[in-house]
Amino acid sequence: MTIKLHVFPLSPRAFKVMWCANHLGIGFEPVMVDFAKGTHRTPEFSGLNPNMRMPVLQEGDFCLWESNAIVQYLASLKPGLLPEDLKCRLTAVKWQFWDSAHWDPACAIFAFENYVKKLFGRGEASGSEIARGNEMFARLAPVLDGQLQKQRYVAGDALTVADVSIGAMNFISEQAKFPLEGYRAIQRWAADLKSLPSWQNTVAQARASLPQA
Repeated sequence: MTIKLHVFPLSPRAFKVMWCANHLGIGFEPVMVDFAKGTHRTPEFSGLNPNMRMPVLQEGDFCLWESNAIVQYLASLKPGLLPEDLKCRLTAVKWQFWDSAHWDPACAIFAFENYVKKLFGRGEASGSEIARGNEMFARLAPVLDGQLQKQRYVAGDALTVADVSIGAMNFISEQAKFPLEGYRAIQRWAADLKSLPSWQNTVAQARASLPQA
């Protein structure tokens, strides 16, 4: 049965699930969620996710929302991103929780203020919000950078769901202006991710999924 991924392709959370599927070689049909047209507020979409947010995975009657849960599901379908050893697997999953609770909310501030506002014509970035984001980054980035100083990837020497979940934000790192100067391990890791064929293919697919003017 065909997997559908309901996504807004320019979002890192959408990129996350598309990249995961592409990396594992899992075919899917991308379904555009057009925020400008209010697709996420329609009864059809709210029936898939009552939170009216994307991404959403749909496979027949099965619907799954929350991007990291979708990554978990996809990684359970094919080997490659979920370690078999229980302790190694839970180490990777631990970092997915860290992403949801800490990294994603911090990145979201810069994504909204520097990227989304410009994308949808919603005014200038808020200085107070950027200051709040900088404060969060000053606490969180050293945690991630310190981890990546010890090993190639977040949960070890192999790519896992942890890298997919946390690393997807690098999709918009330039547009969002994440304050990553000085965090050389994060910069090295981000460059590694961007060099992957699955990353590059997903970038192309995301751009191709956008409605043409």
